[in-house]
Amino acid sequence: MTFQPELPPDERRRGFLRGLGGVAAMTTLSSVLVSGDLYINNKLGFAFRKPSGWRFEHLGTFADLRNEYEFATLNAELAEELKSGPLPLAVISQAPVLRTLASSMTIYAELNPLQENEKLLEALPDIVRGIGNFVEKFEVLHPGRLVSVAGAEAVEYAATFMYKDTLGNSGPVRHRSLLLLKRQMLYTLNMLDIPADGIVAEAEFNQIRQSIVFA
Repeated sequence: MTFQPELPPDERRRGFLRGLGGVAAMTTLSSVLVSGDLYINNKLGFAFRKPSGWRFEHLGTFADLRNEYEFATLNAELAEELKSGPLPLAVISQAPVLRTLASSMTIYAELNPLQENEKLLEALPDIVRGIGNFVEKFEVLHPGRLVSVAGAEAVEYAATFMYKDTLGNSGPVRHRSLLLLKRQMLYTLNMLDIPADGIVAEAEFNQIRQSIVFA
């Protein structure tokens, strides 16, 4: 989506909102706006639609939710690092987290950590290796592949690892991840589902990926 360069920033943002689905555009805009299934982060110029029927668990903060999780990790210190690390932009889920087994997606944004001239696909092995260091029985299902997402450099991969939660559930979970580079920011979308229990989010993952817009 492109905007006329002569428009002031507020007008460009309003045009972005109008183009994304009829949100009332003449009101003062907050940093994050949610309307129905639509999530808009005005500060980052980033938006997506969650699947219909899914819910926003948290927006802008994950502290309460993440402290409820246990991690099937090889190292307790690494588990604490996970709980005290950067907060995601949003968490969406198929059903209330910690009440029932369901698919969920966590979305992060951080400053681009890559070296100068380094491509995302080149850095992916190190990213995947880092995840494998702190979860049990980590196994890559398919290696990284380039995908086309909203004009951003993007790669996708999938893996499995063992999980456990406060409901007493444990078993293999699938981790499908999408990484995007845009304007010196790295966006990471991590979808978790449990195919062995019939909890599959292939269609929803693809729907979210196709809905992403940068303004």
